[in-house]
Amino acid sequence: MSKDGMLLLLIFAPFLAGLAFKFALPFANGILSERFSFSLLPWYGLVDGMLICITPMLTAMISAFMMLEERDEGISAFYQVTPAAGASYPAARVGVPMIWAFVATLIAVFSLNISSPNATGILFASLVSALSGAFLAMMVVALAQNRVEGLALSKLMGISLLGLAMVWFAPAPYSYLAAFLPSYWIGEILRSGASLFSLVAGVVMCGLWTAIFTRLFLRKIV
Repeated sequence: MSKDGMLLLLIFAPFLAGLAFKFALPFANGILSERFSFSLLPWYGLVDGMLICITPMLTAMISAFMMLEERDEGISAFYQVTPAAGASYPAARVGVPMIWAFVATLIAVFSLNISSPNATGILFASLVSALSGAFLAMMVVALAQNRVEGLALSKLMGISLLGLAMVWFAPAPYSYLAAFLPSYWIGEILRSGASLFSLVAGVVMCGLWTAIFTRLFLRKIV
């Protein structure tokens, strides 16, 4: 990572975004409330949800770029004749960074949230988000042929936030159309409460997507 300044910046980017949300939005809300009688308060939870989602997403980009670089250099092929063969390779390259992403998400959200979500909700949503980061990383490395394609695909990761937006902007039952996205269940946890059902549903969606893309990835390198 020290060879690429962009990857190093991605480590700190979630905290920079959290600081921007923490101070810029209340300031903007004060101006809008005073001049236009319009409040951003109903969407504060959505903003916290975005912070929860983007922290593992940026970590997923780091993992994906590292794996694509190893593929471009032919290193990943050598791993297949070592004990790191098969699923152990993506587990190390993606699973371990997602542990960091989970911890970083908790730190960022507990210290920089603006909607005061409850601790259980933050914990549940951060867990689903970390698992979602694993699915996004595997999606990029499974579909991209090189780092150039990986960069293009990583920019499409933002589409995964559609599920989060649907919770706030689409009434039921239309919002259920995004239930296949893990971010939808993160939104449900933050808006409707930290229910066990939303947690399990989010974990299951993450597991299914991760399994699909991991299988595609392993077919490529084996």
